[in-house]
Amino acid sequence: MSSIFTKDIAVLDVTSRLVSAIVGAKKAQSVFGIKAVAEKACQGYEDGEWYDEEDTCKVAHDVLVDAMRLAHSRTKRLFISVPAEFLAIECKEVEVSLDKRRRIDDDDIDYLISKGDEYAGSGFVTINTSAVYFVLDDSDKLQNDVRGLEGSKITACISYVLCKENYVKMFDEVATSLGFSDVRYIATPWAECMGLLEKEQRDKMYMIIDVGYLSTSVALGKGDGILDLKAFSMGGAHISGDICEALGVDFELAEEAKRLVDLNLNYSRGVMLVGNGEEQIAASDACEITKSRLDLFAETFAEVFNMLEGVVPSYMEVYLTGEGIASIRGAKKYLSEQIGKNLEIITPKLPGFAKPEEASKASVLLMADTLGKSSFGDIIKKIFNGGKR
Repeated sequence: MSSIFTKDIAVLDVTSRLVSAIVGAKKAQSVFGIKAVAEKACQGYEDGEWYDEEDTCKVAHDVLVDAMRLAHSRTKRLFISVPAEFLAIECKEVEVSLDKRRRIDDDDIDYLISKGDEYAGSGFVTINTSAVYFVLDDSDKLQNDVRGLEGSKITACISYVLCKENYVKMFDEVATSLGFSDVRYIATPWAECMGLLEKEQRDKMYMIIDVGYLSTSVALGKGDGILDLKAFSMGGAHISGDICEALGVDFELAEEAKRLVDLNLNYSRGVMLVGNGEEQIAASDACEITKSRLDLFAETFAEVFNMLEGVVPSYMEVYLTGEGIASIRGAKKYLSEQIGKNLEIITPKLPGFAKPEEASKASVLLMADTLGKSSFGDIIKKIFNGGKR
């Protein structure tokens, strides 16, 4: 069967710790039959630069080969996630006047969005555009969509998600070498906003903080778009690194201590949390070191909130996800107290991926399905509409 008819979805999810290839097919609403998952650790990145680009490309190549082979898939379309450190967000108002007062269609919205896309030659590639809101004519009413309504002028707040050109070039080469002919990029923060939250939750301004292994993103969203995005190179591994350095223990033992520590407890001195026969880590030491690093996270988040002062409402929902700290017992409570805002841990609703550490994989998989499912229909529409959408 030709690959254009396959229902398989192939996704390459890239984080600061892992590169994962997932091949599956949607069976029903939000139910995926996962045919294969292959993942391998990579050396990660800092400040938007790879520690070892060549090794990362090899890891991506290897996991894709393994997943496609295990799934017996022949799909030629691949969706690749883009972490926050390789992204930029441009959110601005764009306005178009129509030739006359008439019903607004898809072509009008496409033209509006393309009019504001002025980022060619900037070192970035536009990988996603979405509307935060629309205004019809001179109305004060903000609307989620205006297609099908009548008007003579459309104003919209459009969120343009831009990806570094070298990131696209790097993974395009990997995908092309494996025979993928249709390669698309999905911004991980945008995918998480769309995939983890219901539409009703996105109707008002919100924030998703994803603390990963080596990197953290803070996405401010509303509607179907991201209003602002911050990223910095600090993650859960830095807690383990602190324990390792402060106590002079093996890094793997420090990682285990991070997983086992409970910040809700007042540990007595001398109580051992974990050991390997040669080295031991006291529970009180692990707790104190973990809180010290969380204080640094809190300071950084406070800086972000200060930058957004006057922009975000005080009642805004703030969600926490990712593999870095969301699973540490008591971390959510401790951070909430330090920043003076209630954090709510959010997890994917996709069966088999219902943990904070799976937020990236699940969200990108869901958005890949959403972005790809209408493609064949678009082809048919173009045929019957003389090439128009």
